[in-house]
Amino acid sequence: MKSIVRVRKDTNYVVMDKTFLNDTRLSWKAKGILAYMLSMPDDWTFYLNEIVKHSTDGKSSFKSGFNELKKYGYVRMERQQRKDGTFKWETVVYERPYTDFPSMENPSMENPSMENQTLLNNDKLNNDKLINDKDIYIREIYEHWNSKGIIKHRKMTTQMKSHINARLKEYSVEELKKAIDNYATVLNDDKYYWTHRWSLQDFMKPNNVTRFVDEAAPLENFLDKSKKNNTSRVIEEVDF
Repeated sequence: MKSIVRVRKDTNYVVMDKTFLNDTRLSWKAKGILAYMLSMPDDWTFYLNEIVKHSTDGKSSFKSGFNELKKYGYVRMERQQRKDGTFKWETVVYERPYTDFPSMENPSMENPSMENQTLLNNDKLNNDKLINDKDIYIREIYEHWNSKGIIKHRKMTTQMKSHINARLKEYSVEELKKAIDNYATVLNDDKYYWTHRWSLQDFMKPNNVTRFVDEAAPLENFLDKSKKNNTSRVIEEVDF
């Protein structure tokens, strides 16, 4: 009796390297996310909020699996400059970790001390790369905040950087930028009752930013109900 029932691969199939499937560091959730992403065309543009819709897992579950892929080198967020000079973030997906290097596949045992030094040097380079990436993410959020004109800061302070860094452990760059967008919308539209303007440092405190992420539905929760009711009455009068 066959253990696996296969179909003829005429259409609707994908070929991929099995390295990540055998990577015991990854959860099955992370492997599933990577398999889905690798099934897309090479020039596919990934929108994380869209990927979440293709499974029953919620955002927090997806985020934990996606963070595994970033941690072990299967996914990297790269900053790309547009033609108009502005920047955007692109998700790059790897079948094998981009942190792999040749000495891992065919290590030379003739000079083990040199091999160990190579491993240490690469570990340091990888750690430096993670630190640099994190600084880029922080700068991206800082620039996005200033572009909204809520409270423009002339320079990024150590406290701002610390608060943003802490939130990046809980939310993605895209989620934090969307929270800033939601906050700006609520402040600038008179149909919302929230009027208090935080600095970036204060906004990034956990109890504050949480109110404006999409999951908290801020564009519904901060509606001024009295104005909403007045609008409804006006519509009804016009209809009559």
